[in-house]
Amino acid sequence: MGIKEEYEELMQKLKAVVPFTALPIRELVVLLRKKGNPITLNTALIVKDVYNSGDLSGILCMLEQREEEATVCGLVHLNISSSHPLYRDIVDYQRKRKKRIRRLNEMDG
Repeated sequence: MGIKEEYEELMQKLKAVVPFTALPIRELVVLLRKKGNPITLNTALIVKDVYNSGDLSGILCMLEQREEEATVCGLVHLNISSSHPLYRDIVDYQRKRKKRIRRLNEMDG
């Protein structure tokens, strides 16, 4: 199975369990704070929908909208509870995705 098919399979599984909560990683906290969102590492975010953007951006998560602004982030920017039914699948995806991004960056550099 190729990357696109793997992403699509996980995205379909995730669609079946939305909405679900997740915690942001540090980089997402910094980004959201710059936009005026008072968020911490312990702020529970609600994932309302997921999209498979293909290999370029991977799986994207639409977070619960605040006022007029919707927030979309990569699945790799979220910490998922170990009690989530797809925890193992998500952690495996995040590990592979981060490794793939590092490898692509090394090829560009």
